Amino acid sequence: MARPKTFNEAEVLDRAVELFLSKGFERASMPELTTHLGICRQSLYNSFGDKRGLYLAALDLYGTREIDAKLAAIKAAPSPLQGVQSFIASWQSTATTCPSDGCLLVTALVSAPADDEPARTLIEGHVDRLERGLKSALKSAQSQGELTKEASPPRLARSLITTFYGIALLAQLPSSPARIKAAAAEAQAQLAAHAP
Repeated sequence: MARPKTFNEAEVLDRAVELFLSKGFERASMPELTTHLGICRQSLYNSFGDKRGLYLAALDLYGTREIDAKLAAIKAAPSPLQGVQSFIASWQSTATTCPSDGCLLVTALVSAPADDEPARTLIEGHVDRLERGLKSALKSAQSQGELTKEASPPRLARSLITTFYGIALLAQLPSSPARIKAAAAEAQAQLAAHAP
């Protein structure tokens, strides 16, 4: 008979996210993991299969929380267009508020081997969800008369999501504040060009 768990899985995943953010997958050793998580190796295997399973679970948790927060902020705005504009405005804080270790989705994508289908599929799912949320907000903005009928919400959403993750990738460079400010200004101008 299997022994009951003696730890909180959600708390363990929170700590796993912390460690993978600071160390990455390859550099996080099993002894570091078990010490940081406060569980034994066998408990890790029983709950997550192996280190890789733990990493994917932590990556999924991180992505879910990040995208949920961004979509909630967009929906909380006074109007759909203002929600998208606030999303763009938030880019400018990326260079100063982004953890020194960066965004786990971005670092995972950069470090994932080309044949790492599970990680890439997981990351793409989160990116797609944010893009769908942006597209939905832009469609609502269009239906409420905040954007012209000629505007293309799918194309605008794709452009915004590509710029956003490019920013997340480059946020660690010394020149990132100027790049981010310019990219945000261009994205806002792109929306303004479709104003009625």
